[in-house]
Amino acid sequence: MVELSKLNYRRLGLQVAFWFVLSMLLMTILLNFVNISNTNQLSAYDDDWNDMSAFREDLNEMGIDTRSLVSSPLLLADIEDPRNTTFVVAGVERDTLSLPQFDDDGFITISTDDGYSPSEVIAIVEFVEAGGTALILEDFGFAGTIAEAFGVRYNGYQLFDTTYATELDFNYIWMCVQANPCGMNGTEIDLDTVTQHERWGDENGEGAHPCKLLDGDSMTLEDAGLCGQHWDNGVVNFDPSYKLLLNNITGLEIMPGIQGALPEVAIRAVTSNEATVDVNGDGEIWVGSEITTETPDLWGQFNLSIEACARSTCDPNDGGEIIFVADGSALMNAMYDYQGFNDGEYGDVSNLIPDNDNRKWALDVIAESLMSTKIGEEGQASDNAMVIFDESRHPQNALLADSYNTVYFLLVYFTGEGLAMLILFLLLFVAFEAVLIKKRDPEPWRHVFSIIYYGFGDANRYVYYSKVEKIHQVFLSKIRNQNGLTREEFHALPARELVGLINDPVLAKFAIDSNSKYSLEQTVALVKRIKAWGRTEVI
Repeated sequence: MVELSKLNYRRLGLQVAFWFVLSMLLMTILLNFVNISNTNQLSAYDDDWNDMSAFREDLNEMGIDTRSLVSSPLLLADIEDPRNTTFVVAGVERDTLSLPQFDDDGFITISTDDGYSPSEVIAIVEFVEAGGTALILEDFGFAGTIAEAFGVRYNGYQLFDTTYATELDFNYIWMCVQANPCGMNGTEIDLDTVTQHERWGDENGEGAHPCKLLDGDSMTLEDAGLCGQHWDNGVVNFDPSYKLLLNNITGLEIMPGIQGALPEVAIRAVTSNEATVDVNGDGEIWVGSEITTETPDLWGQFNLSIEACARSTCDPNDGGEIIFVADGSALMNAMYDYQGFNDGEYGDVSNLIPDNDNRKWALDVIAESLMSTKIGEEGQASDNAMVIFDESRHPQNALLADSYNTVYFLLVYFTGEGLAMLILFLLLFVAFEAVLIKKRDPEPWRHVFSIIYYGFGDANRYVYYSKVEKIHQVFLSKIRNQNGLTREEFHALPARELVGLINDPVLAKFAIDSNSKYSLEQTVALVKRIKAWGRTEVI
């Protein structure tokens, strides 16, 4: 009894130690990746002024299904209909886990690039190549690896321009989506310099926006569907001119000599010729004819939006497209729903946000990618229309939520990455082998007519003779078999009848009471007596 208690305590202690070590390892991983933030922003599922809930609610009202991706873009490979799916990345606020993987040459490497791992970037590229649409809104975060896969680069420096919202401050820049920059008329943007989107406003129909087909038609707001942002007093007035308000922006570059995943790359928006870039990040602008220690910053014209398409028309039916904007906050509630923000729907207001076309532009992007192409369904969303928001790179303000996202990311990684699946298989194989080694061997099968052990040497034989309980079981089995009894019949025998069947006082006592202590000489004698029992009369 004492030995059993010690064994139970030992087993309990081993289990506690195992789970403690496992918990420590898991917490080490989580602490390296979990980043509890009190300023969680740009989430489509929160309704603060710096989130994107208004954009998501507009999509839902239009009949478009919205989903969140909280683990990894690797899941984009499971999208059944990329043609009618739009993937939105806004403000990547944290890096990815650096985990082992295979590189392009088949060698094992550990990712050191910022943002998304190579396998995740490949998943996004394949999604776009399969006909999907991606909208990448970023400035100083970690979406650079996505852009570089398409031959585009975020320069990562804060950019300032003379076309800014003077009623706010110089961090709020106007971006006109057109070939040439728009200008200012004193303290306001000059509307005469705002022209049409280079592709959507093409009079020749090359890459024309689908809402252009409804231009001038009379209909209800419900019938206007995805073109409802152009509906006014019962008529659709399609206007492909956009002045977007951006905040704390950077610049975009087309990487020279680099062929991206999509062949057609075009600039959609630029700054004025007097824009400047704070290269050294000191908050001051010092520019000259060349970069020196005294004039380290840059000035000139910079790109604010670049689009890459499978065809020059960027028709979704001809292949996918991806749009890059040099600001991660273009769709946040304060600017997207500026009227609601100014009315105090998102909290106290200190400065009013000026009128802008952020909402109209964003919904036109969605309309082009997700509008049905069936006759009679003009303006309506396709049957499988879906927008996926990448929430995997936004830190949560709750430990359990962020830990859940991290564990989900690891689960997707180990089931979606080739090297990870190999590592998982090896770990499971090693664990299975450890279980087999740890498992006790089953009791060897015993033959009731040959109970004397003839091993190699007396040592093995005497070890067997010391197992009184096993000898007792063998003897009882021999009695049952020799008398042709079933197990039930044998166990139901009274002790008197069992003694009568044995007909040997020594063996009868051994059969009835096996708990008595026996020396090695006694067990040897018992084994010999049991062997002779049943074949010759024991005297």
